[in-house]
Amino acid sequence: MVSTSAFAQQSVADLSWMTGSWTGNIGRSTIEEIWTTPSANSIQASVRILAEGAAIVHEFIVITQQDEGLVLFLQQWGPGYAPLGPATKMTLSDMTENSVTFDADENASIKRLTYRRKDEQTFEIAVTTQEAPEIVIVLTSAS
Repeated sequence: MVSTSAFAQQSVADLSWMTGSWTGNIGRSTIEEIWTTPSANSIQASVRILAEGAAIVHEFIVITQQDEGLVLFLQQWGPGYAPLGPATKMTLSDMTENSVTFDADENASIKRLTYRRKDEQTFEIAVTTQEAPEIVIVLTSAS
């Protein structure tokens, strides 16, 4: 059964503004995020967080087109590739020309993710977790 929600009409191709290599800081840590070009109904990112010369978190994100609309899947690993919890599934809750927001169910550690392209050089990630209100991470183009 196909959803009749407004978000079911959105396409992964609408997220091409996310494509690129981005870097920034979270406190004293560095975050690197690389988004592919949308293709075959998906777009994906490889993320790593570096601190004191070592990768402390690796993350893989896939946004895919499903019958109900765009869905984001996220998995994180710590040192030694130990999973930092179960994979998270998030559903589209808002989308504009240069931003997209996904919400998870109540049990997920990451409750909401918003991605925004502020300009050609600036990419923001707003993260809401179980433990913290929204944190905005500002990344700049690494290319």
